[in-house]
Amino acid sequence: MRGKVLFTRGAAKKNVVVKGLPEYRHESGAVRDISVLVQQYSQLIVKGGWQVISQQGVVYARTADRGLKQDAMEAVGGDGSPLSYVQAASCYHHLSDYTKKGSCLSEASILDDSLVRNLDLFKEWSFGQVHRSLNPVFFYDSLLHPVVILFSHHKEGIETIQKSIHRFERQGYALKFQQRNWAVQNRGDEFPKYYN
Repeated sequence: MRGKVLFTRGAAKKNVVVKGLPEYRHESGAVRDISVLVQQYSQLIVKGGWQVISQQGVVYARTADRGLKQDAMEAVGGDGSPLSYVQAASCYHHLSDYTKKGSCLSEASILDDSLVRNLDLFKEWSFGQVHRSLNPVFFYDSLLHPVVILFSHHKEGIETIQKSIHRFERQGYALKFQQRNWAVQNRGDEFPKYYN
């Protein structure tokens, strides 16, 4: 693990106000340019001539020469900073909101150590003391791929903490995404179950 940088949850939030946000609709046959969603992140841009397109519940990238790419993040560029990768991970989930499947991670569910302390203070945290940081983290893996890990808190049904791993290509912002339960608190159980 090289170049490790810890962030607060605020780093994953949209930080630029834009007008004309698209609605969450899946009209048959309608092709909509949703590139404006990327503009809500200060360190990210849509590559020149590219577009992020939503059509019938699928989001993809349209290249400058009108070709199509399945990974919408191929249309995204940025300054290559650790913050840009944290924003790209959040943007990936925001774009996924415009698919039929939707996203399993929202900005509001992302954890950091400060939020955990506040939830615990107000008796809204049932996981006890956590012996590691839950802050968003950026680093380079052993093959020099940028990686962002986000922890998120979900209270729907069984209360869980989920670990989301975003592994980016060496160049650009296309990524592979994996998510799994990191801790589970069943109602009525005295102690939560933690996973690696």
